[in-house]
Amino acid sequence: MDLAATTPPTLDPYTVFLRARSAVTAAHYPRRVDYTIAVAGLDGATPRGNHYRATSRPDENLVNVASISQEEAASPPPVPHGFNFAFTFGVCGGRCETGSAMVKIPAGHPSPSPDLLGVPLLAPTYMFGLAYQRQRERDAETVAPSNLPVIAVVSSAARDYAVTLVDTPVLDGTPSYHLKLTPVRKPKENRLRELWVDADDYLPRKAIVAGNFTLAPFVDVPWTIDFAVIAGAPFISQESAAATLYLAHRRVVRNATITFQNIGEAGGTIYDMPLVTPETESTTLIEPAPLQ
Repeated sequence: MDLAATTPPTLDPYTVFLRARSAVTAAHYPRRVDYTIAVAGLDGATPRGNHYRATSRPDENLVNVASISQEEAASPPPVPHGFNFAFTFGVCGGRCETGSAMVKIPAGHPSPSPDLLGVPLLAPTYMFGLAYQRQRERDAETVAPSNLPVIAVVSSAARDYAVTLVDTPVLDGTPSYHLKLTPVRKPKENRLRELWVDADDYLPRKAIVAGNFTLAPFVDVPWTIDFAVIAGAPFISQESAAATLYLAHRRVVRNATITFQNIGEAGGTIYDMPLVTPETESTTLIEPAPLQ
């Protein structure tokens, strides 16, 4: 076997990372993308899964997801009967003449959510801060006074990460660069820790991030991100939690995965698709806006 054909040339790791960011930024996505989000894991010892129909408009940064999973729609939970009890009492902190706050505590244990991890308000085009901010967005954010001439546009080249080249493995049969990323600022926001990019097109193939989404415990555990390239553009194919998730209502989820399935350009019809973004609740999975 010709090793030269499978071993990419040695490049400066910062050059590899910058080429990856440029490749992601230059990727072209359809105006609308339709897909299914599959959420799976072990709910205690029981395998469970939810599937949600979704559509997104990458250029507008809009995501619409059916707030009820296909499983729940096919088998709705029974309507509760009987009485709901709660204890209500006032708290005045020793100064009752100024009023009191009412506290309501439900009796018994609340029912667990039918959604294993929460409703995933997610798009497969989220790139974890790899894409540069679009020029038109920068122009909209900074408007010079009309009476002042514009001499130049200056952008900051401050580095978000210290980048090192770990090795040049063959990933899924493709020569790749494996980078280690150490944030030099805002580590909670700059979450990339490892990145594998294709040695030919420099698009991401795999990543490890220090935390995901915006809620605990998702932000507190590492996640492995797998990418797929469709029509020359990178999409997330799967996100896998590297640790057990301890959720509300004493729910313990192991081997949690979020898979984007049936990714494709919209066929033109708007029927039978989620048209409204669900209300964001305490259990909704959303991604933070990437730093620019």
